Formats: sequence, structure tokens, C-alpha cells
Amino acid sequence: MVRLAFYGDDFTGASDNAAQYARHGLRTLLFFSNPDTKALKKAAQSYDVIGVAGTARSLRPTEMADELMPVLENFSQLDVNFIQYKCCSTFDSSPSIGSLGEAIRLMRKQWPQSFVPVFAATPEFGRYTLFGHHYARAGEQVYRLDRHPVMSRHPVTPMHESDLGKVLTEQGFEPQLQIDLRQLDACEARPNMLADQLAEKDSAVFDGYTQRQVITGAASLWQMSRSRMICAMAAQGLAHALGAHLREQGQIASPEPSHALAPVDRLLVLSGSCSALSAAQIDWAVGAGFTGIRITPEQLINTDEASRQSLQQQMLTALVAGKSVVMYTAKGPDDDHVASVQNKLPAGVSAPAFVAHRIGLLYAQLARAAIVDAGLTRIVVAGGDSSSFTMRQLGAIALETKASHFKQNAHVCTLFSDDPEIHGKEVLLKGGQVGTPELYGLMLKGFTGQAEQ
Repeated sequence: MVRLAFYGDDFTGASDNAAQYARHGLRTLLFFSNPDTKALKKAAQSYDVIGVAGTARSLRPTEMADELMPVLENFSQLDVNFIQYKCCSTFDSSPSIGSLGEAIRLMRKQWPQSFVPVFAATPEFGRYTLFGHHYARAGEQVYRLDRHPVMSRHPVTPMHESDLGKVLTEQGFEPQLQIDLRQLDACEARPNMLADQLAEKDSAVFDGYTQRQVITGAASLWQMSRSRMICAMAAQGLAHALGAHLREQGQIASPEPSHALAPVDRLLVLSGSCSALSAAQIDWAVGAGFTGIRITPEQLINTDEASRQSLQQQMLTALVAGKSVVMYTAKGPDDDHVASVQNKLPAGVSAPAFVAHRIGLLYAQLARAAIVDAGLTRIVVAGGDSSSFTMRQLGAIALETKASHFKQNAHVCTLFSDDPEIHGKEVLLKGGQVGTPELYGLMLKGFTGQAEQ
């Protein structure tokens, strides 16, 4: 029986969130679009957690209601008291694109009396909140969000503020309280005490530096959900902490899953990310023997069938010859192709959504050809927005976590589809900041399981 539900504002983050619940034995199903009532209620009978992956991260505030409200209305039929809007653990958003403040407003429209916790801390992944300010690891260093070498210069939503309350206030929602490290430490043995303190409050930003602090915060929210609706604005750290809390309390009957991934003979990577880390992963893959195929701005923006066929043939030639392939639209934020794509966009379009849609359309066609014509069983799609549109265009309906490499924050999933060619295939949906340079090698060669946690 379903215990909670979440919406992920992009597919890579949503699949990561689902995996964090699943790692503790909570059976979790992630839909790639808002399911109809019959499918939702059927899933609610078999799964503990139901998620819907969406595209709100790339939308303007005026577009978000059409995307989000039908999902929230569906969730209201599940008779659960805990809803999570899964945001990125780097909290990247803005008043004009992917507004987290607007998402909270829409949740409050559905559940006016709900308590709203803001919960970005994900210590396992190097994301920390200290006295309301957010920090993120890059390599071996940890930076305040507005000084982070990647997030401070994100091409769509550069972060110029580290105070999460101020970020949300600029987006139209002002949190009422801050729950800092001292309060979490003081309530570690008695999270119910924190729940009692928050019972009559409106909203709060939660700190989190250690995993135990995050679990304490999650435990207090779970206690609150017994008597009040919770609408959490939270990264995957909350999912991990909630699962851990329920496991510690003996509320999960199944044994903890063992994670292991078998090798495959070839791998296809479709990268739509322009992060520096994604560039390093592409370079590693090419250096390790993957065939690298760069997609030009013209090939991406235009819908010329001959151009697509040429790309597809390059890919299939390499795959049939036994090579793994990495195809990419850019190598890092300074790649000239990023600006070139922007300059070629039609007038008046929303650049992030348009580009993500074009990448998704192209990558879905390439992925299907790789599966059907070259016999691939596993693919990787890099880039949150790219993954969203690729999976929908491919005809995937939902996914369930198959194996996780938690040190890489990478989760390989099994696809559900009405298309027998796609059903049962494996996919890694990877955000731009996920993994180390050798990640694609691990996806090709597999990993052992428990040792990777």
C-alpha cells in the first residue's frame, strides 16, 4: 500500500530520488508522465512509493501549472499525507525558469494547510545546508552555492545566492523558520520533540551536514505527517533519510536490497549535458575506446531526416562493430556549440524547453535504433532535461530501480513500456553533476553491489 508520493522536476533527479527510497526496501515505481487514475490506483496497491517524473525544471512559471497541477490532483486521490516535490540538490532554479517558489505555491493550492519543509541537504552527495546557506562539493572541494565553479555559472539558472530562504523569497515564497544544526542535534534522540515544535508552524528550511542530522529532520516530518499534510520541497537526501528512518523503526518488512550490475558487451551514451563533469566523462570514455560522435548545432536544431540518418548510421556502424559509443551535443559550458545553439533558436521560444525537446526527439530515435537494430540492452542518457524528453519520446511508461552505485550516485533502472522492443531494457538517467570521469566504464563493465555503497 502506497505510503507517499513525489514529483520530480526532471527525470535524472526523479530516478535518483526513486532509487533512494528503493535502497532501503521501499518498493518504488516512477512514471514518466502523469498516469491515468486506473494505473495510479493499481500501482498504489503494490508499491510503497509512487513518483512522477516531469519537466518543470525547464519551464516558465506560467507553464508550470499545466504540468504540475494534474499530477497533484492525482496524488490527492491516494490518501497519503506526505508529498515531495523533488528538486535538485543544488537547488538551481530562478524566478523565470523552474521556479521552486511557484511549485510550492501550486502544492499549497492543492493542500492549503500543509506544512512545507525545505530540505536540500544530501550529505552523501556532498550537498550541505548550514544555518540556512547551501554548499555543494565540486571535486574534493566544497563551495558555497553562489561561489560554486559550476552552479554559479549554470547556463540556464546560475546561482547567485546561497541562502535558501532568500532564493525562495525571490521566487515568491518566504519560509517562516529555519531549523539549524543545533536544533537537529538536540532532537536526535527525540525527533518527536521537533515535530511538536513545528506542529503549528507554516514552513521551515532544514539544515543538514551529517546523515544523522538529515535522518532526525526526516523522522520529525514523518511524525508530523500522522496528523498534518506535508508538502516537502526536497532533494534526494530526504528520500534516503526517510527510508533509513523507516528501516530503523522496523517499518519495512522486506530485506535490504543487494545492488549488483552485470556487464554488457556494448554501451550507448547519449549526452545532452553541458557541464564540465560531463565533458570529463566524455573524454574518459573516448580515451577508453568508446567511439565519440559530436552532434553539431545544425544537426540538433534542424529536423532534416538525411542528417538524422547520417548520425544514426555512424552510431550503428560502431555498435555493430562491437564498439561502445558516446554521442554528445557539447563538451562543457565553454563549448562554442552552446552559444551556437542559442543563436539558431527560433524567435520567441523558451530556450531550455526547446533545446531539451529537440535533444529528446533525436536521442529517442537513436536509442530505439541502437536497441532494435544493434541489439543493445543498456543505454545512458546524460542531462536532466534531455532525459525527460528522451524517455517520453522513446515510449517508456515507468521504471523501477535495478541496481545502484551509491558512491557514483548512479542508478540503473528497468524500463516499463507497452512497446516490447523497449520493455525490460536498462537505462541510466544521469544528471550533469553525477559521477566521476570513469562512470561510463562502470556502466559498461558492471559492479559488485554492496561494496559500492
